Amino acid sequence: MSDARLSGQGAANAEAPPEPAAPQGEYNPHAPEEPLLVPQLETPSAARPAELLAPAGGPDAGYAAFHYGADAVYLGLKKFSARAEAENFSLQDVDAITAFAHAQPVRRRVFVTVNTLILQNELEELVEALGALSDIGVDALIVQDLGVYRIVREHFPEIELHASTQLAVHNRAGAETLRRMGFKRVVLARELTFEEIREITAASGIETEVFIHGALCYSYSGLCLFSSQTIGRSGNRGKCAYTCRDGYTITGAPNTLRDGTPTKRDPSHGYPFSMKDLALPDHVPSLRAAGVSCFKIEGRKKSPLYAATTTNYYRRLLDGRIEPGARSEYEADMQTVFSRPWTRLFIQSHKDKEVADRDSTSHRGTPIGVVETVLDEGTASPRLRFRTSRHLELHDGLQIDIPGLPKPFGFAVERLWTLRRGKGERAQAESVFDAPVDSHVEVELPEDHPAIPLDAHIYCSSSQSVKQRYRYGVPKPGLFRARRAVELDAEIAPDSVTVRARIAPRHERETAIEVREELRGAFETAKNAAKTEEAFRKSFEKLGETRLAMAACRVRNPRGLFVPVSQLNELRRQVAVALEKKLESALAERDAHTKRAVLGKVPAAANLKPGFRWSIKVDRIGLLDQFEARDWDGIDEIVVEIARDNLNVLLAKLDVLGAAASRERIRLALPAVTRKWEEADIRRKLERLRGAGYAKWEAGNLAAWSLLGLDPLSERDSNADLATDWPLYVVNRAAAQQALAMGARRFALSPEDGLGNMRPLLSEFGERATVIVHQDTPLFIAESCAYANLIGGCPGKASCRFEQMDLVSSYQEKVTAIDYHCRTLVLNHGAYCLAPRLKDLAEAGAVSLRADFILRPYTPAEVREAWRQVRAGKNVTGGHAANFDRGML
Repeated sequence: MSDARLSGQGAANAEAPPEPAAPQGEYNPHAPEEPLLVPQLETPSAARPAELLAPAGGPDAGYAAFHYGADAVYLGLKKFSARAEAENFSLQDVDAITAFAHAQPVRRRVFVTVNTLILQNELEELVEALGALSDIGVDALIVQDLGVYRIVREHFPEIELHASTQLAVHNRAGAETLRRMGFKRVVLARELTFEEIREITAASGIETEVFIHGALCYSYSGLCLFSSQTIGRSGNRGKCAYTCRDGYTITGAPNTLRDGTPTKRDPSHGYPFSMKDLALPDHVPSLRAAGVSCFKIEGRKKSPLYAATTTNYYRRLLDGRIEPGARSEYEADMQTVFSRPWTRLFIQSHKDKEVADRDSTSHRGTPIGVVETVLDEGTASPRLRFRTSRHLELHDGLQIDIPGLPKPFGFAVERLWTLRRGKGERAQAESVFDAPVDSHVEVELPEDHPAIPLDAHIYCSSSQSVKQRYRYGVPKPGLFRARRAVELDAEIAPDSVTVRARIAPRHERETAIEVREELRGAFETAKNAAKTEEAFRKSFEKLGETRLAMAACRVRNPRGLFVPVSQLNELRRQVAVALEKKLESALAERDAHTKRAVLGKVPAAANLKPGFRWSIKVDRIGLLDQFEARDWDGIDEIVVEIARDNLNVLLAKLDVLGAAASRERIRLALPAVTRKWEEADIRRKLERLRGAGYAKWEAGNLAAWSLLGLDPLSERDSNADLATDWPLYVVNRAAAQQALAMGARRFALSPEDGLGNMRPLLSEFGERATVIVHQDTPLFIAESCAYANLIGGCPGKASCRFEQMDLVSSYQEKVTAIDYHCRTLVLNHGAYCLAPRLKDLAEAGAVSLRADFILRPYTPAEVREAWRQVRAGKNVTGGHAANFDRGML
């Protein structure tokens, strides 16, 4: 693996380099009490049925989004953000933009993404960050990790919680679980259809947030482990290497259909996982009518100009302010900044397959013409001739689709000519700075340009005009910050001025901060006592760079005395220092108390039991058909997924399995993904299985609590014995505690975790923490068919021969794509296997081990032999340890 890819530079083929920021004019308010205002929304947010939420990859992007009409922005910190390579925000930046948003006449909102998995050694820093965000008064946190959820609920309940799309909530049952847990909003999976969104919105009792524009992940968000397991860069930690944007060489993909007809395109190479960009402008009215609470634009790794153009477009669309015939112009503006081809994804039907771009991965731009000819090839100044459908000027960027190249050929317009008449030659060309729409133009090409075919499409990929038109401002540093309201009571006596200052608690968990300061002196009768009181108030309003703001000031001056302004200012400084010191102390004590509760005391590692408690998991119960009596010896649990087998077959084989290995050992697993068309089958199976007396379950998604009728806030439910599987991600003790608090008796640790992070969890939770030691971990779980993407469209089930294919990336990563009812599952060539590391696990305190045989089309004989190898501590063919040694980045 190249150093560039490991360091994060390999992500370059996922997103184009950020555009330069639009020219900015700095706001200059007349006085501090006159806040910096952005253009105001025509309809107050409270009157709108839906919120427009824009990305803020950095402060400039946030201010640009507000300037162009965002009701709210979402942003990430320098740490704990799923876009770790974006510019992101310092806490000081968050403070400033939140205060700015709240100062607007129509209050705007700021959401902070703490939407990554938190490692055990990061909990202390997390607590500090959460405390700071609470103090700032951000409007909501968007979270993935159940440990973050637990800490916020227990220690910072004043912060509103939104469930990140990284939680992979994709059905009504999952949304209902979130509502019961106290989440205010769920960010729904992008893969949902309109009907699914409408049902969840109408029936789950929780606000829904829906992506309407931006880049798409190939896998369900939160269920992508590709770059984590291959090179240690976890998408769940914000470090995705964008392997979905890589090119692959493919073997085993059929190039003919069932009737022998050749496929439209050769499936032996291409970009099978590279998704187009989502764009749902035509579906905004129906989503709005369905009651969706928030429309979300993706793009925290993109430029402020992107935030400006996309926010402007959707704001105008939502408000009905796009002039007749002008919609395409606004869309073209957006496309010049960043755009792959657009798709509506599955909003109309989960069967739609025209969702990926197999030929390219990068920014194209907006179409402006086709190649007519290339002049003077082989010279120092070759020229490209075409008719432009868009205003063009020097320093604009152009790109041309060139067959065989992995991305469009791009260059800047350094010299530009217009042709005055017809299709004349050089004498008819005039050198110009810009050319209007429908001009016949020539543009100088780089001397080393590739061969450019006639009629190739030309795109404008960067527009100077757009950069000039989409201007915005940023406030002066220090102008905005969160401030605590101070109430002052002052009494002026002949020999002293006494001030009692109080910061009121913001919620029931806080106590008031109170100080008393005194100024000694000899104060004489004032000529105008009213002016003394006015001077007092004016002095204490000037709290400057402190985090304080005067909310009320009561001055008692019964003898009408005069106090010099210089002495009032000194008294103000004393009061401010005392208040801030006491406030700082209170906040520090709060954080210290929270850290003690969150971190706890982890016991020393020790596996006190003789040997391990072994479990096995299969997704087809028939895979256990060739087990012999010795294979059941010492087995603690047999976990069987209920999704794939026919119900009658499942019931019959469970009876046989119960007789062979004991019914009490059987645990039944719910899948990580259950879409609307699959839910009836799952519910029918649950009803029959519970009726048959089965009561041990495994949750693969938060939906399980609702599907099983369990209370997620109850630590024990007498009706069920629950365990959680790895997609609920327990990688810190707070998440482990939350799983147990939700009724789980055991939880599976994540297969993307490393031994160093597992060790304290194993020490503390012992047999309740299950380590997966063999698994064909799904690197991608996707509704987009990789095979259909390669061959140029879905041929239909009756004609399709695709079952599985092997792929090799440009980095020589070898994976296998498998069809599962038109859902694509991508697996590593070899299984994740920790069998050779059993001694290390025992020393770390591991007790419960599990071997999974799921997703790959195993035979019963293969499962039996692999099970024996794993229990004997032997690696399987092609086995790998993923992040076990290197840890999860």
